[in-house]
Amino acid sequence: MFKVTHNIARYAKSNCGAHFLLLNNFTSAPKTASIRNIEQDNESISETKKLNTVHNTRSKDNNSLVAAAFASLKSDGHKEIKLSSSEMNVSENMTVDELLSVADENGVSRKHALKVISVLAEWSSTGKAELSQFDSDPRFLKICKILTKRSYAKKPFLGTRSEDLSTIINVTADDEAAKLISSISLPQMVKVITTLAQRKRRSTPLLRSLAYNIAGNSDHLDLKECADILYSTSVLNFIDENMLEKVCSDICIAIPSNNKGSAAVGSILTSLGHLRYKDTGILDTLSDWVLKNNDICRTQDIFSLFVTLASLNHRTSNVEEMNAVLIPQLKEAEISKPTVWLDFVWSLVVLNQAKPEHVSSVLRDDFIKKLEPDDNMNVPARLKLLHINSASKLLLSNYDGPRLSDDTTLNSTLISRSKHKFILVNALQDTISNLVNTKTHLKTNTYTGMGFYIDAELALDKKCNPLPINMQKDMSNCVKVAVIVLDFHDMCRGRVEPNGHNSLYFRLLEAEGYRILPVPYTEFNPQDKLVNRVKYIETNLKRLVLN
Repeated sequence: MFKVTHNIARYAKSNCGAHFLLLNNFTSAPKTASIRNIEQDNESISETKKLNTVHNTRSKDNNSLVAAAFASLKSDGHKEIKLSSSEMNVSENMTVDELLSVADENGVSRKHALKVISVLAEWSSTGKAELSQFDSDPRFLKICKILTKRSYAKKPFLGTRSEDLSTIINVTADDEAAKLISSISLPQMVKVITTLAQRKRRSTPLLRSLAYNIAGNSDHLDLKECADILYSTSVLNFIDENMLEKVCSDICIAIPSNNKGSAAVGSILTSLGHLRYKDTGILDTLSDWVLKNNDICRTQDIFSLFVTLASLNHRTSNVEEMNAVLIPQLKEAEISKPTVWLDFVWSLVVLNQAKPEHVSSVLRDDFIKKLEPDDNMNVPARLKLLHINSASKLLLSNYDGPRLSDDTTLNSTLISRSKHKFILVNALQDTISNLVNTKTHLKTNTYTGMGFYIDAELALDKKCNPLPINMQKDMSNCVKVAVIVLDFHDMCRGRVEPNGHNSLYFRLLEAEGYRILPVPYTEFNPQDKLVNRVKYIETNLKRLVLN
């Protein structure tokens, strides 16, 4: 149990001065405008006085946010804050730096923020930590923002300039347009962001202002507004975790009463898949709604449900019921585009729900010819055919239908790597070269014939000693390890987990006898010291082989 002492409460209400200047990042547009007016109306004032005025104005806003954070703690602090075992760990045994590192995690909730602030308050009052250790740390300020998000959010008001949205949308200077966002209503903000998407105008300052004000608005979005925001952020490739949290929360509130059909639900599902945003709660909620209302759902929206679940590698709690009720409704004959049916079958393979008849339907020669008019099949379709063909050999024990030939031209498909992934793979291979002989004990960039590469391949004995990679004499004493690098595009957003493509790769390799060592970009930094990278790989190899 944690309590806020009188000293901490008095500190929160006092003039904190320069300790919280960094909170300028969270102040609103009207304040910036007022500072500009002060400078314009007082040109004769000295530079020193101008700076003092700005400093004092900012300090008041900073103090308000920090005071609000501690006020929230004071109102909630009398209760013991408990975190479930599935949530990130926050305890009194951590250091200040470890405690503040919670702010770097995805999905930090108000409960986590309360816990962190309460522990810091306790440490400050008992002398275990000094305020100067954390009061200007950006992570501390981020936690304050999370804790005070509801109480600190500005209420929108309508002004003469906001009545015509073109004033905002057509402002040439993005910074100036961003300052006007706080003066408009929530529906107007939705209209602005959808207009930006229609015009393909990716104004980062304007989008950040919209995201901040939408996330902090206490009004609820309706289902169509949620769909419009998700679609717009997908088109503009702009992700703001706080805004997406609010959108998903409002979807959960609006979805039970939705009886207007499935168009908005299908749009939401498609956008979540494109964004790779994984929120298990919203995915389960949408799945339940589609299952209960399947009689009014469009066929394409049911397809979107399966494709998104597979892309995000999420098996819902009602997966067996979905398999029994929804899958039989979806027929190849009802689909005009063969790529849609291919995506659906691939999704069933990822979700481990594919039946032999599904797989055979896309590996038939006549279906493949539909996919490649004029021998010009797109790369995603080529790779999905390779994935499904490999699954027919390794994951479906009772499959005896058609398969791709071993010398299929699909294996010549060029698989591109992003610049960031190329850097990660090179750093990984360089790191492993310090552990084994690269000529005899390491294979790199091995093409599997299944539509993806193994970045590094090792053979180890049961004591984790390296063996020659081509030794095939005594496989009982050999552990084949496939090391796979996961960059930003291989992971979900919202939850740091491999996406559906990579989860399928792992299953296919495991079926071939490999043990998989995933190396996510969140844990492996090419800029880190070589000794640290070697230690990371060595530790994880031992954990993989010896456990």
